[in-house]
Amino acid sequence: MQYIGELLTPPNIALLLAGITVQLAAVATIVYVLIRRLGVKSIGPIQIEQNGTVSMHSMTRATEREDEACRKQMRYYTGVIKRRIGNIFANLEVCTLAKVALASVIRFPMYESIANNHFTSELMPENYAEYRRRIMEMVRDEYDSLASASRGIQCDRDALPPWGEIGGQIVACIDMWLRYISREVITCCKKKKAIYEEYLAGFEAAGDGFRVNITRHCIEKNTKYIAVLKTRIGEEG
Repeated sequence: MQYIGELLTPPNIALLLAGITVQLAAVATIVYVLIRRLGVKSIGPIQIEQNGTVSMHSMTRATEREDEACRKQMRYYTGVIKRRIGNIFANLEVCTLAKVALASVIRFPMYESIANNHFTSELMPENYAEYRRRIMEMVRDEYDSLASASRGIQCDRDALPPWGEIGGQIVACIDMWLRYISREVITCCKKKKAIYEEYLAGFEAAGDGFRVNITRHCIEKNTKYIAVLKTRIGEEG
């Protein structure tokens, strides 16, 4: 302790403080050089980045809510199609159990498509024909499987008719479902486009070029989806 006290003389304390000052100045110089090399001329860009990150997250959450609302409507319309398919068999003398099972099972491929949520790509011209074929094939597989099983059901009614006799009406229902889905995607894209345009104005005002480019790209994509799908379902404007 006596040794430390001998060291802490006024001259030594002055030297110590001078050394700390030099070190702080060196750190400040290094920080300044790094900031200059990174192209940051003021604290402003740092604030822009922070604000931009918060706004980008908010924008993403807003568009995700619209996607979820869209999926909810798609599930509703899948229920509508289920009832329409059930009505096809309402007047046939087939087993009630088979009819109920059919209406439930045959919608599974549609629900699977909703869960996958790739509609904005699947409904585009380059993918639509294959997507429709895949849905029809899955629905037919479900039907054929149930039709085979229904032949073993003892309920004093006819078995389900073969696909060749009834498939055309089911295909018409699936095409109706695809039309419903296309309309819901159009509505969703319009809402998301409006969200992007709202946030774009803020990014432009802040001079946030990085997020301006991203948001403009999102607007362009949704504008394209709207135009293509409107053409498919025969809507104008």
